[in-house]
Amino acid sequence: MPHIKNHKHSKLLSNIEDTPELMVSRKNDHIRICKTENIESDGEPFSQFHFIPEALPEIDFNDLDLTQNFLNKSFAMPLLVTGMTGGVDKGQEINEAIALAAEKFNIPMGLGSQKMLIKDTKFKKLFDVRKVAPNLFVIGNIGAVSLNYGITLEDIKRLVDDLELGAFAIHLNALQECIQPEGERNFSKLLTKIEKIARSLHVPVIIKEVGSGISSETYQKLVSAGVAAVDVGGKGGTSWSAIEGLRSDKEGQRLGDLFKNWGMSTDDSLLCCSRLKNDLQYNVPLIATGGIRNGLQVAKAVALGASMVGVGLPLFKAAVSPLAGETPLESVERELNFFRKSLSITMFCAGALNLTQLNSRIVQKVP
Repeated sequence: MPHIKNHKHSKLLSNIEDTPELMVSRKNDHIRICKTENIESDGEPFSQFHFIPEALPEIDFNDLDLTQNFLNKSFAMPLLVTGMTGGVDKGQEINEAIALAAEKFNIPMGLGSQKMLIKDTKFKKLFDVRKVAPNLFVIGNIGAVSLNYGITLEDIKRLVDDLELGAFAIHLNALQECIQPEGERNFSKLLTKIEKIARSLHVPVIIKEVGSGISSETYQKLVSAGVAAVDVGGKGGTSWSAIEGLRSDKEGQRLGDLFKNWGMSTDDSLLCCSRLKNDLQYNVPLIATGGIRNGLQVAKAVALGASMVGVGLPLFKAAVSPLAGETPLESVERELNFFRKSLSITMFCAGALNLTQLNSRIVQKVP
């Protein structure tokens, strides 16, 4: 079973210094575990919803409009690559393949946490996808808890400039930090620091959960703090509890299994937050991430209030495990094309010419 070497963590120590060397080890662990282990939580998002089929769509399939405006930019479809990895050689290979495909398909791409780049600038080349995809809309990423462990607004400003970022994401991962052997667990007074960054940074700030969902109360707080978008990051996809459990000792593994299905589902979290968007005070874009595996689910998320839909693990697996005869880039492009085709088929067969029309075509199943 994968584990961290030379660290005692049976009591969930939180005083281990998170050095660049340790971060490299952790990122390599994450890549290996995501490639080889079952790390998805239970449940299929949006399974209780379906579209009313339209037997006579009265539209031309070729006229479908999948475009979506997000953060004052127009994208070819409401799909966003979530931040996954970076900072190690294999992470660079994965990011570059995905970046090239994302640029071709005109969708935004998030990077994995750049904490190690702040710690040591030598890691820049491992995150800098701009050199292979100069026109890509790139979203930076740092954990919110890092703001209580020395990361500053000035550090983030430098990341934005150095990596030519179009937006910056701050992720919330309380459960992951609890299970992670070297986790940082002081989450006190973070909202004030998030607000300072959101109101000071010259690019939009996105807040994202990583698998436990965001409640309507937390959504209200984040919007009031000035963030530009919120990614609900619900339960249903990659479980960071499971991943960190696989890096830990037997107690950590038990905890990882225990909390594998912790949190609100992606659809429950999205519905809780989207209901508040009718109030202009809380009307910021929502991103639905967590267990999205096809364009049908993308369409459901959009119909229920998401502006964009985040996808991670399917693209990661495409990049690290291409089919025989495929390059990683070709594999990622094939996966993105599957999302685009299945989204188009959903829209056509529901009689929706554009994304806005999906809302009137979705219904909830009666138990």
